[in-house]
This record gives sequence, structure tokens and C-alpha cells, in this order.
Amino acid sequence: MNELRKQRMKSVLKYTWPFYLIVGFVIFLAMGIIFRIVHPIPAYKTLTIFVTGQVTNREKLFEDMYQRFDDKEIRKFSCIEASPNDVHYATKLTVSGYKSADVLIIPTSKVDTIENLGTFALNISDELVSGDYSNFAFYERDNTKYGVKIDKDKVSQYMTLPEEDCYMFLNGASKNIGKYGLKPVIEHDMALLLVKDWGM
Repeated sequence: MNELRKQRMKSVLKYTWPFYLIVGFVIFLAMGIIFRIVHPIPAYKTLTIFVTGQVTNREKLFEDMYQRFDDKEIRKFSCIEASPNDVHYATKLTVSGYKSADVLIIPTSKVDTIENLGTFALNISDELVSGDYSNFAFYERDNTKYGVKIDKDKVSQYMTLPEEDCYMFLNGASKNIGKYGLKPVIEHDMALLLVKDWGM
């Protein structure tokens, strides 16, 4: 009887082992998803940039960003790119840029078409202008500074930008703009530092 039971078990396993393998894989995936939901990466440990242009060396960009912000314990870096000639550019800018990015790189011709910059772009305060962003060139509208001119030479190893002046805009909803954000924490300033690194 015992031997018969063993033979039946072997017979069942012989034909059903793929099922158990798939079930195990699904459970593994589900556990990973549940872990990410319960323990998400804090927003201030992530950095996302929106690039109007072409990212030509994504691997080096990622490597340098993780190295640059290692002391901030960065856990996730993302780069969203959109061609300025893409018919869906405005949609990408709104959905992927305004809602997801900490820093947005946008050429003058595209910024000029945005009616209300204040809906996403942080007003660059006099404190920033006289401190970290001194001697930089700014995108201004109605006597308010919104963007810092990007030094294309500093980013040429990573990306190709349009043949015109481009500016970096800080997203006002970012958790990485230090004391200037909605939840001000001075140490959470990766976006501020990135703009300082690449500005001119």
C-alpha cells in the first residue's frame, strides 16, 4: 500500500511539475510586488529628469548619477526623453514631465508655448539666485525666474539637445528641492544640486 502510494505520487509529479513551477514563480512575483507596495522607495531617494532631446549615453548618465548622489543614498534614477519634433511631445511633457520629473530640460521654443509655467515650475527665489545659482542665466517671465540655462558642454557626453538655448526647470512638486518644496527638508536636495551641476 505504501509502495503504491509512492508510485502514484511519482506519477502525479511527473506530469504536474510544470504547474508547481509556475505557481512558485507567480508567488515569487506577487511577494515582490507586495514588498514594493508595503515598502516603496521614498521619493527623496529617487531622481527623475525629463529631457527634450535624445539621450545618447544612458548607461554613463545612470552610472554618473548614482556615483554623484551616493552620499544621498539614491536608490532610483530615471530619465525620460522626448523629441521636440514628436507630435505627442506636449502630452509626454504633461504626463511624464509635469507629473513625474524632478528636473525638466526644455528648449526656449517649447517653454514659450507654455501658458502658465507656475503650474509645474518652481519660482527660483532670490535666495537661490544669490546663493547656489549665482552668476547663472535664467529663463524669466513677468519678472519671475523659472529656469536655469543648461551648459550643453556639461551634458554632451550624455545627451543631444536642440540647437537653441535650453533651460532646466525644477518641478515644484518634487520631494528633492530641499527647503523650497511642499515638504521642506534641507537634506533632500538632489534636484537642486543637479541644476547647480549643469547650470551656466
